[in-house]
Amino acid sequence: DSSSAIAGDDWGVLDFCDIEKDLATKISDEDIRCVLLSIDAVNNLKKLRLTNCIHVTGVGLELEPLRGSTIMQQINLSLVGDHESPKLDPEPPISCAEVIPILDSIIERGEDCSLEYLQFPKVWRKERNTESDFHAFLTRFNNYLSSR
Repeated sequence: DSSSAIAGDDWGVLDFCDIEKDLATKISDEDIRCVLLSIDAVNNLKKLRLTNCIHVTGVGLELEPLRGSTIMQQINLSLVGDHESPKLDPEPPISCAEVIPILDSIIERGEDCSLEYLQFPKVWRKERNTESDFHAFLTRFNNYLSSR
């Protein structure tokens, strides 16, 4: 249920599709960081979806907002809504280099980790280099899922 995703005190779900698209497209990394800190995301947030947050790089997820979360179950970084094309023009600035360390900090929790679903931006998924940081993370995430 995402009915209280942007308003209220139930912060299990934070989905930016619940706000106007024009506003979501203006959200910055600092805005994301402030929201995540104010809701104590590392201890409360189970599902995060950055729908329409096309200007974030991922730096707002760093440090304490999500690092090492044991309750996060789903993270959708695709930046698009349900049934929308994953192709964004121009390509969004969301950075593997900023986000992968945070995701690693979550799956490194091993048995304490609750993460079971990740969706990545199209710009990352089109990378064909199997030596990339993104592909290395996918291997680590698949290993984590297999060991559960």
